[in-house]
Amino acid sequence: MAEAITGPALALLDIGEIPRGLRALDGLIKEAEVEIIGAGTVQGCRYLIMFAGEVEPVQRSLVRAKEIGAETLVDTVLLPYAEERIVPAIRDGTVRWPAPGDTLGMVQTSTPSTMLRAVEAGLKGALVELVQLRICDGLHGKAIAAFWGETHDVEAAIELAEIAIGRGVFDGFRTEIIRRADPAVVEALIPGSTFFKEWRG
Repeated sequence: MAEAITGPALALLDIGEIPRGLRALDGLIKEAEVEIIGAGTVQGCRYLIMFAGEVEPVQRSLVRAKEIGAETLVDTVLLPYAEERIVPAIRDGTVRWPAPGDTLGMVQTSTPSTMLRAVEAGLKGALVELVQLRICDGLHGKAIAAFWGETHDVEAAIELAEIAIGRGVFDGFRTEIIRRADPAVVEALIPGSTFFKEWRG
């Protein structure tokens, strides 16, 4: 089981230049006491930084990092009281089965920050499970998430996610609802949604 993060707030920066990303990482660490959940390069020659902690320090560090990132920022998000399933889903990459219901809801966004905003809205507003969350690597810098549950709950989650996406970088987003999903679809998702089940670069 993944360790709990140090506070309720979660922030993600997507920076379009790797050197500037490292400088932003240095600046936000020096600004306030936060926990770095992950930092590194992703496809598209971008640099992602995810960090957590108490609300006020995370806010301060995010402001500082955005100042440094400036014109190289692709997208950012701050979740002051992040839904507790988000970080474990990102950390371990596990597809979570079984879960009750028969309907699959898929979301794709052009940036991971917008995806976190969408996923949180869906999870907090509807009785669904987050069965998969993937950001950037292997997706050309995009992000995907899979909700699972009863049809009306998944429909509600997707609607809430779409509203949240409208507050972020919404170019190229897609959603799909698969009602009474065929077992073959479920089987395809269980090992992960990648075509090659072993990473090939």
